[in-house]
Amino acid sequence: MAAPEGYRPPEGDLAALRRWFGDWHDPLPAVLGRIDPVGLLHHDVHFLPPLPTYVQGRRVLLGDAAHAMTPDLGQGACQALIDAVALSDALAAAPDVSSALARYDGLRRRPTQRMAAMAVRAGRLAQVRRFTGVRDAAVRLALAFGPPG
Repeated sequence: MAAPEGYRPPEGDLAALRRWFGDWHDPLPAVLGRIDPVGLLHHDVHFLPPLPTYVQGRRVLLGDAAHAMTPDLGQGACQALIDAVALSDALAAAPDVSSALARYDGLRRRPTQRMAAMAVRAGRLAQVRRFTGVRDAAVRLALAFGPPG
């Protein structure tokens, strides 16, 4: 759902979730019926522009600190784990920390920034209200050819 920053449904978050998803397949209605509204979290989603580097001196960013993503592709945690492995491999293989961090930045920055941009596009595409038949056909066609790159 596209909504302005800080938006809250007039009927409350839980009532809105039940309205939007309560008629979906089992077991979703039952799960929604058991949610305690006190434990329900609501967070705005923000887009962060890509960073010019993930490294500064001997400091390095990985995961959401480097490339926060909208949840539209479900890739945030996966990319963070790949970052950790890439950083570990770079540190093990390089002659010094500076070289390792430069290698990590070179390996991870471009693909993670592409993934973050794809997530934003997927979110925007999912919220298109007009020409949904064309949108759905385009998505099916894109999926038939596999992931980009």
